[in-house]
Amino acid sequence: MRSIRERLGQEEGFTLIELMVVVLIIAVLVAIAVPSFLGFRAKAQDRAAQAALRNTLLAEKGVWTDTGAYTTDEATLKAFEPTVEVTTDAIGTLDEADPVAVYLSVSGNDDAVCLVKVADSGNVFAIFDDASATGGTFYQKWGPSDTPACPTSAGAPSGWSTSGFPSS
Repeated sequence: MRSIRERLGQEEGFTLIELMVVVLIIAVLVAIAVPSFLGFRAKAQDRAAQAALRNTLLAEKGVWTDTGAYTTDEATLKAFEPTVEVTTDAIGTLDEADPVAVYLSVSGNDDAVCLVKVADSGNVFAIFDDASATGGTFYQKWGPSDTPACPTSAGAPSGWSTSGFPSS
């Protein structure tokens, strides 16, 4: 009993300096963690936009296989992929809230389709698929301040990647 009274009689605690050191350590950890978290978040937003584009492309390829032509009609695309949502709004008016934009961008050619999606991060992604003999599937990424544009002629568009979305 005596040892308990002695222990209660002693004043113990943290000094102001010790508390300030702990706060400083927490601040440094937060300063390191927040930018990493924001980077991960932007990557996840970009991947979500890319996934929406790929799902829409699969639906478009299904339509093309059945009909021999790409389409901008959402109901036709939903027959192949029920989760697809599309718009035909002009590229310059698109924002993060819009679904995938579908364009038959090559005049008089329904064998080529351009799909565009603005990610929540502000980056703009596009897939151009040309089903003609000189075509293929091409990928592009633009930053938030760039001006995106779909190819207007068949074949390989200049500056577009054939191996997936560019990382820069």
